[in-house]
Order: sequence, then structure tokens, then C-alpha cells
Amino acid sequence: MTVEYTCNKYTSTARRMQGKKYCVLIAKECIQDNDKNQQLRVRDDVIGMVEMGMSLCPMFSKHGDLDDATNATGSRGSIELRPQPTVGVLCVKSSHQKKGIGQALIQKCEQVAANVWNEPYLFVDIEPNNHNTLRLFEKWGYAFKLNETGEAQMRNTTVSRRRIERSRPHYLLRKELDRTIP
Repeated sequence: MTVEYTCNKYTSTARRMQGKKYCVLIAKECIQDNDKNQQLRVRDDVIGMVEMGMSLCPMFSKHGDLDDATNATGSRGSIELRPQPTVGVLCVKSSHQKKGIGQALIQKCEQVAANVWNEPYLFVDIEPNNHNTLRLFEKWGYAFKLNETGEAQMRNTTVSRRRIERSRPHYLLRKELDRTIP
């Protein structure tokens, strides 16, 4: 029910939103027909979804390393907030987890951010106590965004659970995107 509620909520939100940099990707199950053609047929069941939009993320404002407030010459720069593509929600039905569906959804987000939106990075917000998801994103090439003191960047993100919205701290992870992926 949680997956269905989240999917319904974000699908209805996406329909109302205007602008070119927001998307909800839905995964549905395909099954093979038993007839002679062996064609694939899409079932109506949603088995996963991901929500991606632009979110303000800290970025270094001068040339040099985006993870540090000091550039290559040693001079100080400033950190400013800039809109960046950010994955806010990723969920896969429990019966379909550990089958590569979440990774396929994230890879499609990377393709959209790099090739459609022409963005160099994709960010994700992950709750600190969600160790399995942190490990998965690290395995997929995401790294902690570091603040000016070298610690993992945290920021407050609004989370809706059981229709109650709360602001909670989240780690900010980032991946540099490959723009050659079709």
C-alpha cells in the first residue's frame, strides 16, 4: 500500500507540475503470452517508481574541485546553492526487489539528466539510517558530497510518511554523469 500511495501521490503531482525538469518514471511488469508469437504484454501493476526533479544543492562557485571551498591555486571560493537534478524517491515493490529494477530506474534518471537536461551530475538524498540504500548507491558509483570541512554533506529534506510531512536530515550523494550513454 505504501508503494501504491507514493506512486499515486507523485503521479498526480507530476501531472500538475509545469516546467521541463521534473519526471516520474514508472516500472511495470511484462509477461510473455502463451500463444505462438510469445509477445510481451505489459501488466497494469506498477512494480517500481522513481521521482527526479531540480533541487538546490551546494556547489563551488569558482573553477576547481566542487567538493571543496578551496580551488586548485589555494584561493578560497564560495559555496552557493544551485538547482541540480536530484532523485527524491525510489521505491520498488517488495516482491520485485533485488532484481535490478531500482538500478534500471536510476540508470534511466542518469540518462535523462545527462542527455535530455544536459546536466553534469545527478544527486540523491538518502536518510542516514538507510544503510542498505547507501551501500547500493555507493556500489552504483555515487559518492558522498563533502562540505567545506571534509565531512559528508547533510541537508534537511521534507519526508511524507503516513500523510505527515517532517523535515529530516539526509546525506547528499553525487555521481558525475557520462553523457555518451544513449
